[in-house]
Amino acid sequence: MDEAIAWHLRLPDARPDEWNAFVAWLEASPDHAAAYDRIAADDALLTDALRPAEWAPAPSPQVNASADRWWGRWRWGATAAGFAVAAALALPLWPDGSSNPVAPILLETAPGVRRSARLEDGSVVAMNGGTRLSIDRASPRLVTLEKGEAVFTVVHDAAKPFEVRSGGVRLQDVGTVFNVTSEGRGVSVQVAEGAVLFRPDRERLTLTAGDALSIADAAGRPRLTRVPAADVGGWRRNRLAFSATPLPMVAAALARNLGTEVTIDAALAKTLFTGSLSLAGGSESTVPRLARLVDTGWSRVGRRWTLTPRNHVTR
Repeated sequence: MDEAIAWHLRLPDARPDEWNAFVAWLEASPDHAAAYDRIAADDALLTDALRPAEWAPAPSPQVNASADRWWGRWRWGATAAGFAVAAALALPLWPDGSSNPVAPILLETAPGVRRSARLEDGSVVAMNGGTRLSIDRASPRLVTLEKGEAVFTVVHDAAKPFEVRSGGVRLQDVGTVFNVTSEGRGVSVQVAEGAVLFRPDRERLTLTAGDALSIADAAGRPRLTRVPAADVGGWRRNRLAFSATPLPMVAAALARNLGTEVTIDAALAKTLFTGSLSLAGGSESTVPRLARLVDTGWSRVGRRWTLTPRNHVTR
């Protein structure tokens, strides 16, 4: 366990040779892999539970009756490897009343609501608000992110690689922590720890800690950048970091996290934002703060916020 903790603390800044040494250590003994998996999974679950005291997530939007009945069929239970962490949700194996062993397991969160689940293999997925993913019953290490954002903390298994699919893009994990966002046809991935293979059947690009990749659609060309590894999955700590990000994508991130609608005037669609935003205080402070940082105006009608060119603003 001491060695596992040391590796967990070391990997965010590890060099490629250190990463190779880590993989060798993992595969040297089943005890090594078990110890590291426990440390990484527990750390991911506790990160979700430890929120700033001032954080008050926005109330969940109303859902229609059919969606409410669908949610009611799932059995959820608290789990956290020996800790009673309310934010960690055990993955349901069967929806009540269902006898279809082929249908995938579906998990979904409403905007502004976050959930964590430990998967069958011990991997942990932390889901941001407005996220939907499915898990293949026949291949539990195959997950499809249909929309939204999630951080995956994956148990290493060289014989059965963990795979995330989204928007026609395949990502194959090599025992790591990474964040994936699916927005429209676009997909982005940021690696906090370890390594991820982007489209192992095509480009086979290896992303390591601090690497970020985005692609507009499955037919587009991937764009590689760098991010501080500590910022990956920062939404779990109620802080969002952006680098030359178009305002519509920033607005989508705020909507996922705050549970409120944020729209961008067409005249600002290509405006880029670089910086970080604290989510403490909810939309009432975060959206006006963003407007000040990018020098735009803002307006609000009910739960809907709109950013507009400054000369068009009405508050």
